[in-house]
Amino acid sequence: MVTVKINGKEITVEDNTLILDAARHAGYEIPTFCYQADLVGIGSCRMCLVEIEGQRKLQPSCVTPVLHGMAINTETPTVMSARASMLEFLLANHALDCPVCDKGGECELQDMVYKYGPHKGRHAEPKFKFQEKDYALSPVIIKNSNRCVQCLKCVRVCREVVGANVLGALGRGDHQEETSFFRHFLDCDQDGNCIEVCPVGCFMRLPYRYKTRPWDLKGADTICQWCATGCRMVIEERDGVLIRSKAQFGVGLNSETLCARGRFGNDSMTRAERLKTPLVRRFGKLEPASWQEALAVIKDNVPSDGERIGGIASPRLTNEELYLFQKLFRNVFGSANIDSSARWDPDAVEAFIKAASMDAGGVSVFDCMESETVIVIGSQVSDENPVTDYIIRRISAGRRMNLVIASPRAMKLDSSANLKIRHTAGKAGALLESVILSFNSARVAGTGGLEDMASGRLASVTSEAGVDGEAVESLARKLKSSGSVAIMAGTDFLRFPEGIAKLGLLKDLLKSSGKKVSVLPLLDRANQRGAWEMGVHPSLGPAYARAKQKGLGTDEMLEAVSKGALDFLYIAGSDVASMYPDEGVATAALGRARFLVVQDTFMTDTAKFAHVVLPGAAFGEKEGTFTNQEGRAQAIRRLMHPPGKAKPDLDIIRAIGERFDPSFGPKNFVLALDEIRSGNRMYSNVSLAFNNKKNSDNRLDSKEALVQGAGASDLEAKEFAQKPSAESAEYPFRLITGNHLFHSGKGTMRSETLSGLLKAAVVEISEEDAASLGLKNGDRVRVKSKDYAAVVTLRTARGSKNAHAFLAENFEDCPVNRFLRRGEGPPMVSITRA
Repeated sequence: MVTVKINGKEITVEDNTLILDAARHAGYEIPTFCYQADLVGIGSCRMCLVEIEGQRKLQPSCVTPVLHGMAINTETPTVMSARASMLEFLLANHALDCPVCDKGGECELQDMVYKYGPHKGRHAEPKFKFQEKDYALSPVIIKNSNRCVQCLKCVRVCREVVGANVLGALGRGDHQEETSFFRHFLDCDQDGNCIEVCPVGCFMRLPYRYKTRPWDLKGADTICQWCATGCRMVIEERDGVLIRSKAQFGVGLNSETLCARGRFGNDSMTRAERLKTPLVRRFGKLEPASWQEALAVIKDNVPSDGERIGGIASPRLTNEELYLFQKLFRNVFGSANIDSSARWDPDAVEAFIKAASMDAGGVSVFDCMESETVIVIGSQVSDENPVTDYIIRRISAGRRMNLVIASPRAMKLDSSANLKIRHTAGKAGALLESVILSFNSARVAGTGGLEDMASGRLASVTSEAGVDGEAVESLARKLKSSGSVAIMAGTDFLRFPEGIAKLGLLKDLLKSSGKKVSVLPLLDRANQRGAWEMGVHPSLGPAYARAKQKGLGTDEMLEAVSKGALDFLYIAGSDVASMYPDEGVATAALGRARFLVVQDTFMTDTAKFAHVVLPGAAFGEKEGTFTNQEGRAQAIRRLMHPPGKAKPDLDIIRAIGERFDPSFGPKNFVLALDEIRSGNRMYSNVSLAFNNKKNSDNRLDSKEALVQGAGASDLEAKEFAQKPSAESAEYPFRLITGNHLFHSGKGTMRSETLSGLLKAAVVEISEEDAASLGLKNGDRVRVKSKDYAAVVTLRTARGSKNAHAFLAENFEDCPVNRFLRRGEGPPMVSITRA
């Protein structure tokens, strides 16, 4: 710790604290343009200059650390004059077009000139102009370089945080321009973080252009709905239309970053195609009905035998809605047939929960990044959880640590890794077993037959995983030399559950070796963890407690519907027909349903089969909480009311329950959260008071939001075996799936902005495979399995594993679940020129 004086006020701060941060800690604000907490300081804007007693020159506070005994002055006449002079220089060439600039009203340059700057300019020379007309850098980013203040935040956030590195500075001095090399469309993530950090109107969002002024917007602080990272954000509307989404400044683990989905994908909420009234099927056609009619029809068709009733809820619903959903089934209908994972086997989910120690409580991503070795496996994190990728990249760049990426596909985060392992899709378990055997090789050395047996098994599983022995040994060495290890395990373990047991075994082995071990699940739905912890699972109640009666999961419910053993199926927010990993099985079952109720915001493929359709609310039209992948419970807030006669999902579930039990409740989300706190040990201390608390000293980790451990649990982890993929010369590619960078499920396809970024499906293969087939990036190709074929555009990737093809699960023009078969491994396909 060091003691310094700032404007005569003595304070004590940690070593290496920047003068800027120390001054803010003392209550003194220092203006900046180029400073950003998550970026490497460059001290270029000179707005943060301060006086240090004993030094002749002013010093930039954003790059100068405090020293013990230092006396600093931040508001002397010399300092104030320097700030005014810097602003005058900036204004010498700055376009004075505030009345038409989208940044007007929230421009940092405006604010600083008002507070610090000269109020009369002395420069009479003609201003230099970069261009006469703004130009687009992408479908979502538009540029006006005449307004630039040369802070370079856009370039640095693109390189240091996002990892795209597609922006640079062209020219020098006052002719320097931050843009793309060709001043044309960027091949990037389209996340708009360059817009977010820009202090002026240089980088602007194209969908927002000329639509409104910030003072005309009504906003709500909430959580992003598109993945389980749990980014804090603000959504804003005007006249009932959602206009803009932006990161909530100074609050949340995401700092000031969002991905493309979070920033541009929420316009789907105010699309005209929204469901606005209940629909009841009459004479084979869905027709508008009142809520009373719809609820009466539902009540008349609910059988008295709970075993003939089933429910599937979306992991995008709030904790309170999910809790009430399982309460409706277990306490009112007397049914244990509930699930929240239309894509995953519930036994695999239970095994994954145990392997990831999710019942032990929340694990912070920042604590994981303090480990000496971090392994990312089973997740295309750069696409599935982009802001988690940003966090990993930023922190790993600033400290000495091992970052290991294990994946069949290349990803953007590879550039930050010091070990990349490309394993065969669906064989993460074989890879982990090979690491376990290599880690333990010293224990069996010199044992003769036992050593030979272990060596033989190691060779076998290494070959099965499709990796070379040196990569396995390298990872084992890193684990041996590390005192702490974090494993970030993704949803591929649920897609291919054979690897779950090995994940748990590696965790236990490392712990038994005296290492500190953390496991962070990387999930792709906003409240998937919350759904499991609320008890929307056929075997588990709230807080992962063993349910009194084991029910049917999605697989078994669809099978029971097909056989006529399940008469009533209630699906809330989940598009089973589109997302179940075998479209034929799902649609055949839904088509045979005796009575199907679907509750959703749009007319989905599943809703088209329904006998009753109930219009629900989007995330910005209701109150509640989400629990992210870390176990961090956070609040979402209502911005507007649902359209037409649509209702919040909590009200719909409660209304159905009240038809059978007038006392069914709770009545609102506050009472529901209170009931959750009182009955769910993991949530007993959850407080929402932290949600809008500013991050102090750039600390992004609000530990009070993390859920507690469930206590003693009896989770089971059985072994899994899928039918292996039948490899052949006719179908040489192993097809894998997941979310595209711009999409999450099918919901983001309702976003006009995101669908404009990529309208149709693409298939990705390695550059080597494309070359061997005589194909190139952008060609139209036919992807064919033994059961289905589709024509899509080809994308090539450098560094992906050969003989693998990736097709995202998000596109309606190429439903990937037509290639998949229930209970089987990755399908084998061929790729030929169309």
